[in-house]
Amino acid sequence: MGIGFDLEVRTKIVDAAKRLYLRGLNSSMSGNISTRSSYRKSFWITPRSFDKASLTIEDLSLVDIETANRIMGAEPSSEYRMHLKIYMVRDDVNAIVHTHQIYTMIAHRAGLLRRELLEEDYEARAYLGGIAYVPRLEPGSLELAEAVARQLASRENVAVIMDGHGVALVGRSIDEALNRAEILEMGAMRLVNLALLGVIKV
Repeated sequence: MGIGFDLEVRTKIVDAAKRLYLRGLNSSMSGNISTRSSYRKSFWITPRSFDKASLTIEDLSLVDIETANRIMGAEPSSEYRMHLKIYMVRDDVNAIVHTHQIYTMIAHRAGLLRRELLEEDYEARAYLGGIAYVPRLEPGSLELAEAVARQLASRENVAVIMDGHGVALVGRSIDEALNRAEILEMGAMRLVNLALLGVIKV
């Protein structure tokens, strides 16, 4: 596989990682992004503990879905098992973003991420789906990976909130997964501010 293999796909990952960092949805070394390769039996993922602002396509890791072995590239993100397990249960998913979006976590903790409140916004109604939840589990663990994949096995769900950790969002493309992350965070921001103004009750 040459340097030009899956160039467009890898470029999308690098651009998305930088965008999430600039939007404040991930810190420089937190979060991860993946997409299926053109072979579909493997996926590209951001590397472990790597500054997202200076990421390049050469830094990405290619992981085999069947064996979980690294095919090429840097050491994959510590959450690669979660991505792998999701791809195994969802053949319609081609991209996954894992964020540490602050307002989403606050809104969830405050009980504000209720579907009827989120879907007061047209964008949320149009682009989001079910949002599931898993309790606090060790980041990077197989237990967490399997718990998230179980929730996303239902095609109604497009996101999973991991208690005390972050959010995993899926899409048919990296653009769709990224859009869902941004819409969820904007919706959460709206709800937190409405709660602070006393417009809605926590």
